[in-house]
Amino acid sequence: MRPILILLLLLFLSACGPRVEGGPGVSLPERFAQDRGNYTLPSLPERWWTLFGSPELDRLVREVLARNHDLRRARFRLAELAARLRVARARRFPEVNLDFSGRRTRNTLVEAPEFNFIFGEFRARAQVSYEVDLWRKLSSGEKAAYFEVLSAENTRLALAQSLVAETVSEYLRAGFTLCELDLLSREIRTAETRLRLLRRRLAEGLLSASTLMEEKARVAALRAQDLALKRSLEESLQKLQLLAGAYPSGNLRLREARRVCALDLPLPPPGLPSQLLRRRPDVRAAEARLKAAAEKVKMARAARFPRLLLTAEEGRVSNALKDLLQKRNRIWTLTFGLTQPLFNAGRLRAEERAAREALREAREEYLKTVLTALREVEFALLSEERLRGVLRETRRECADRKRRVVFARERFRAGLLDLPRVLAEEMTLLETQRKLLEARKDLLLNRVFLFKALGGDFGFAEKEGA
Repeated sequence: MRPILILLLLLFLSACGPRVEGGPGVSLPERFAQDRGNYTLPSLPERWWTLFGSPELDRLVREVLARNHDLRRARFRLAELAARLRVARARRFPEVNLDFSGRRTRNTLVEAPEFNFIFGEFRARAQVSYEVDLWRKLSSGEKAAYFEVLSAENTRLALAQSLVAETVSEYLRAGFTLCELDLLSREIRTAETRLRLLRRRLAEGLLSASTLMEEKARVAALRAQDLALKRSLEESLQKLQLLAGAYPSGNLRLREARRVCALDLPLPPPGLPSQLLRRRPDVRAAEARLKAAAEKVKMARAARFPRLLLTAEEGRVSNALKDLLQKRNRIWTLTFGLTQPLFNAGRLRAEERAAREALREAREEYLKTVLTALREVEFALLSEERLRGVLRETRRECADRKRRVVFARERFRAGLLDLPRVLAEEMTLLETQRKLLEARKDLLLNRVFLFKALGGDFGFAEKEGA
């Protein structure tokens, strides 16, 4: 009866453990403050970049997900933590060791050197040791390792999400830069034609030198813009190559990038703030780190309580190897050890305090991550309204400039307006069209940012698991 009571007591103690205050509560609104309900997608798609319908962009994203060095490093980090989880889990199970040893010794009597004897001893034994998890220190260590694996997995998903958004953004910048370069090239040719006409008028005495110098400065400024745009294009191409793990030579060929200048990316539904916390992998990673920190507090607390180690040994011992397995040579030992830390200069207490401070730090990090996620969605929704207004007004300005160009050409054909003024109107139209491209690019980049802010792993985990 007494052994049964001792066993029940050990089971009861193994279910005990120090209490740690729960995670922080975050008060969330019922809906986003900037949600106007004007989205054009019924739901949030997983692979949202495919909405552009660009096989070239899809290929770039696949290359980034497969070859990006940061993403591969995160995968190795995840494998490392998974191995550490197996180590922590193994500590909860008994450890079995086999030991075999032997020796032979020749001894000589000092009093009678002519007499000597040879002595032999051979041992074979199996040892089983098990630490009883009295205060759930070992189970808390396993849980902490599990939550660290969960955090690493979600961190990897967040990184993949950021890399996809960055790839799509750089592709959009490259495409719109190519379109802007086309318009700027036309504007430069028009400006050079106008400059030649003004030089003729200066030679005829019909134009002042200051006007011609002003026109030269305008042409020089356009050429400088052309060089700056080409540099921006090369920078985007280098970034795309670097994201894909390739040498950043800047000679990447984009054959379909100009198509994005005429395409649209539908506005996704923002959903509810409570849904955002489940979709965002960085929020899930911060929550997992918080839970891991809580388990480490339990570990540090449990380290200050007694530790119970059970050991069982069985084996054989003989002075002759041939008799080792005989039953009369059997030996066995059952031992237990109960260790209570008494003095360690405050080390264990300091370790517990450090773990509790790390828990508070993880709690603040979690709260900041949640608020940052909410702020990013709110900012993207607010920017959507502002950028759509900018695009709307720029379209109106562009339409007015087109009417002015048509009117100027009609007056030129009627002989009421000279050609340099017509070319000036055309240059202004081309400049406005470049502003329109810039407004469209800003709107599309903001929607890419919104897709990123809304989270989701776009099936990346399932793809990697396959």
